[in-house]
Amino acid sequence: MNNQHVQLNELIQISSGHILYFYEDLESYLENAVSYIRTGIEQGHHLLLIDTKQHLWKIGQKLKQETSQDRMGLVHFVDSHEFYAAHHDFHSHTILEHFKNILRPLLHQNLTIRTWALVEWKEQEEILQKLKHFETISDHTVNTLGLLSVCAYDGRQVSASFMNEMMKTHEYFMTDKELKKSSFYEKRSVTFPSLSLQEEQKRIWEQNKHLHNETKSRLKTTTYQLESFITRNLDPILIFNDDNQVIRTNASFEKVFGWSSEEIMGVHAADLPLIPHERKWEVQKNQAETLLGRYIQGFETIRKTKAGHERNVKISCFPLRDESDQVSGWASIIRDFTEEKQAQELLLRTEKLSVVSELAAGIAHEIRNPLTSVKGFLQLLKSQALENGIYYDIMLSEIDRIDLILGEMLLLAKPQIAHFQRKNVCSLLKEVVTLLEAQANMCNVQIVMKSAADDIYVTCEENQLKQVCINFIKNAIEAMPDGGELTIQLEVEKETVSIRFIDQGVGIPKDVLEKLGQPFFTTKEKGTGLGFMVSKKIIENHDGTVHVSSEEQKGTTIEIRLSGL
Repeated sequence: MNNQHVQLNELIQISSGHILYFYEDLESYLENAVSYIRTGIEQGHHLLLIDTKQHLWKIGQKLKQETSQDRMGLVHFVDSHEFYAAHHDFHSHTILEHFKNILRPLLHQNLTIRTWALVEWKEQEEILQKLKHFETISDHTVNTLGLLSVCAYDGRQVSASFMNEMMKTHEYFMTDKELKKSSFYEKRSVTFPSLSLQEEQKRIWEQNKHLHNETKSRLKTTTYQLESFITRNLDPILIFNDDNQVIRTNASFEKVFGWSSEEIMGVHAADLPLIPHERKWEVQKNQAETLLGRYIQGFETIRKTKAGHERNVKISCFPLRDESDQVSGWASIIRDFTEEKQAQELLLRTEKLSVVSELAAGIAHEIRNPLTSVKGFLQLLKSQALENGIYYDIMLSEIDRIDLILGEMLLLAKPQIAHFQRKNVCSLLKEVVTLLEAQANMCNVQIVMKSAADDIYVTCEENQLKQVCINFIKNAIEAMPDGGELTIQLEVEKETVSIRFIDQGVGIPKDVLEKLGQPFFTTKEKGTGLGFMVSKKIIENHDGTVHVSSEEQKGTTIEIRLSGL
C-alpha cells in the first residue's frame, strides 16, 4: 500500500499547481498525505499542512518513524478548524489573507513551498457559491505564488455536482489511487478590490462579526432562560406544533398527571388522555383561539390523572411565533388548584355554619312566636272544644310560616352538589318567564325580554340559577302592586354575561338598601329576608356578582354578572 502511494505521488512531476483531492478511504487519505509530505521533504521543500487535530497527530506519528527531527522542522502544522471554521461566515478574502500571513516569512526567504489543506466549513446558506469563489481566488493565489497545493475534501460528504464545480477551479484532480489533469479546469483572471475597498470590506466584516457574536450571545441567553422556565416551572406545560401535536412537556406534567413525556409526545391535542370526553370541545376552542394569535388566561376546567383522579385546573394558552412573526404552534400552562378549591369549599361551608350560628337567635325568636300561638290555640280548642274555623286558619298560616323559614334555612346551610354545565341562558330565562307569566298577568305586570343574541352560554348549575331568577322576578312583581313593566336585559361584554331585572316599582330607600341581604331583614309583611341572601350566595358560588341600584318611586335594577363562554 505504502509503495503504491509513493508511486502515486512520484507521478507529480510538477513544481507548482492546484490539485483537487476527493478521498473515499481515510487510511488512504493519511497515506497519501504522508507520501506527499515525505516527497516534499526529500526535495527540500517547506510544507504547510492544514488539517484536523486528529489527522495531524496521526500524520505526525507516521512521519516521525522515518524522518529525522531536523527534517521535521520543514513541516508546519495548522489546525484546520482555527484556519477555516473559526471564521463564522466563510469569508474568502479573510481566510486567504490569513494564509498569506502564514506563508509570508517563508516566501521572503525564497523557499519552495507546497501545501496540503483539508477544507472545512460550517453549514450555512449559499456555501457552494462561497466555496467556488474561495477556490477561484485560491487558484489565482497558488499560480501567482508558484505553489504546489492540494485542496482535500471528504468525498463521502459532497455531491457529484459539487465535485464538478470544484474541478473547474483546479488544474489537477486526484483520488485515493490516481492523479489526472482536470478536463473541467477553467483558468480565469481574478479582479481584486482596491486597498480602500478591501479595508471597507474588512471593516464591514468586523462589524458583522461583532453583531453576529452579540446576537448569538443574546440568543443563547434567551434560549437558556426559556429552557429554564419550562423545565423548572412548577406548573405542567405542554407545547404543541402547528399541527396541534405535542412536541414538549416538562417534569411537572409527569408529576401532576402521571404520563411520561414519551407517552404524550406526538399525541394530538384533542386525543390527550387527561381531557375528559365531555370536555373535548374545550380543546378545539382553545387551539382555535391561540392559532389565531389570541391569549387564554385562567380558563377553569377539569382534567384527570393517569390514575383516574379528577383535578380542578386553570389553563392558560398562548401562541408561539417563528422568526417571521408567524404563529407556528402554541403552549398550554396548566395550574392545578384542586387543593385551593377544596380549601375554598371548606371555607364556604364554615362560613355557612357561621351564618347559621349567627341566625340561631333570630330563628329561635321567629319560630317561638308562631309555635306559642299554635300551642295556645290548641290548648284553648282542647279545653273549650270550640268549632270556630278561624283558629284553624291562624294555625295553618303560622305553620306555613315555620315551613317557609326552615326551608330557606336548609337551602342556605345544606351543602349543595353542583353539576356545572354549559347552558344557554336565553332559553333558561324564557323557561322561568313562562313559569311566572301567569302570576305577572294577575298582578297586571308585563314581562319584556331584551337579548343581544339568541344563544348566550354560561357554565352554571341550571336549577340554582333558575331559583335566583325566580326570586328576583317574584320580588320585582311584588314591588309593583299597581302593575307595571318588568324588563329583563341580557347582554355580553368582553366574555362577561350581564342579566338585569329592571322594575317600575316603589323602589328601595337608601337606608334599607344598605341592609339588603341581612338575614330576617325584610320590608315584606310575610318575608324572611333569606331569599336575597340565598340568591347572592348562589351567584357568588358561580364566580359572579350581584349589584342592586334603586330609586324610590321609580324602580329597582338588580344586575347579575357571570363569566360567559
